[in-house]
Amino acid sequence: MNNDTPLKFYDIVDEYSTESATPVNESERDALARYFQLLITRLMNNEEISENAQQEMATEAGINERRIDDVANFLNQWGNE
Repeated sequence: MNNDTPLKFYDIVDEYSTESATPVNESERDALARYFQLLITRLMNNEEISENAQQEMATEAGINERRIDDVANFLNQWGNE
């Protein structure tokens, strides 16, 4: 676990992993937690998140780019609940 990423983002990764069509490997947890942290921080600051921004955050966090759309769909569902 990355000590710089708060536990609440790992909780989101756990929730995401139960709903994702592609299983989340243990080796992806830190990167996904960081990606959720980057995304949610921008959302809370009312910043727009373009496709380019998503790509940049995915690269920074170290997630597989194939997860970007899946994570976006998850967050949309999560935000509507």
